[in-house]
Amino acid sequence: MVKFSNYLAAAYDKNRKYINKRTMQSGALAVALMLLFTGAYTGAPEEEVSTTAVEVQPTSTAGVFSAVSSMELTAGDSSLVYASADVTVVASTTDQVEPDLEDEYDEWADKVMAQVDDYLSIRSEASSDSEVIGKLRSGDVATLVDVFDGWYEIESGNAHGFVSADFCVTGIEAYELAMDVCDTYATTDVAGLRIRSEASEDSSILKVVSKGTKLTVNSDAEVVDGWVAVTSAGVSGYVKAEYVQVDMVTGEAITLEEEAEAKAAAEEAARQAKEAAAAAAAANQSIIDSADDVTLLAAIIQIEAGNEIYEGQVAVGSVVMNRVRSGSYANTISGVIFAKGQFATSRMSSVISKGPKASCIQAAYDALAGVDTTGGATHFRRAGSKDGLIIGNHVFY
Repeated sequence: MVKFSNYLAAAYDKNRKYINKRTMQSGALAVALMLLFTGAYTGAPEEEVSTTAVEVQPTSTAGVFSAVSSMELTAGDSSLVYASADVTVVASTTDQVEPDLEDEYDEWADKVMAQVDDYLSIRSEASSDSEVIGKLRSGDVATLVDVFDGWYEIESGNAHGFVSADFCVTGIEAYELAMDVCDTYATTDVAGLRIRSEASEDSSILKVVSKGTKLTVNSDAEVVDGWVAVTSAGVSGYVKAEYVQVDMVTGEAITLEEEAEAKAAAEEAARQAKEAAAAAAAANQSIIDSADDVTLLAAIIQIEAGNEIYEGQVAVGSVVMNRVRSGSYANTISGVIFAKGQFATSRMSSVISKGPKASCIQAAYDALAGVDTTGGATHFRRAGSKDGLIIGNHVFY
């Protein structure tokens, strides 16, 4: 008897972990069954029964709980109803089912994009011999209408026709292509949004942007949950995802008629711009032509040395007059000033129309009268770039 007791004790010690585990599992099962029978009872057959979702951590009894969850018990002909509990069993990590990526791209399920550098012709029929009626350009998105042998019937914008399936991608592949070729922007929903150097609230603030600012999403940056990598005016960083609206900019196909109209409109706009530029140039030249030598000289002095000391302003006027008198340049003030690549004359008409500053006008009078603060120099540039006589920020030589 003692030996048998010793045997039982040894067996228990050897299998104590297993026995205790099974005991706890049996207890858990008993509790679950008791709750099932006592908590799910309803007094009237017509009463609506609700179910509750429960997450159960993985154990070796998961199969048992799954079986219990599907039970629905009735007591003979009685009106008592025992409702089943809606139990979700959470499996171990290795048993978890990966989410179906197609669920994320449902809106792209019927979308088509051309995998080309420029455009793919849209034809009137599913044949390479049929008429070209439009273009599905890189970045354009179309809706798939029907599938033929090697052809897709599509709709995009005002274009409705057929494209070769050999050069197209659909569904998830179309979405992934769009991510590569289309620009994505993040528009700020709040004022004072901080762009940070890293995807962390502890990182440094690079820039603060106002509400409604459109930031370019940096698709090459590391993807961090809860953050969006953006670029703004050369500054690259991260913003909190909850404060921006991210949108991808895609295009629509264009018909040949729309393309022709757009081309004509662009040509007309270019013609009008050219005419406007010519008219402005003529008006500017008219202003310049009407100016006398004093005004011309004062204007170029203001443009080249308007913020210099007075001696420096006279020096610029002296350079102009030294060239006029040298015989190596044009013998008129206008000819010297407007010689190609010599002086900054783009603002001449504006300065003349507004009138040069008084100091520049006086400097022009002095230079015309023969005052030369440069000692006969015919050139000048920023000080430090060449040896010569330095006056203010210029060196004369």
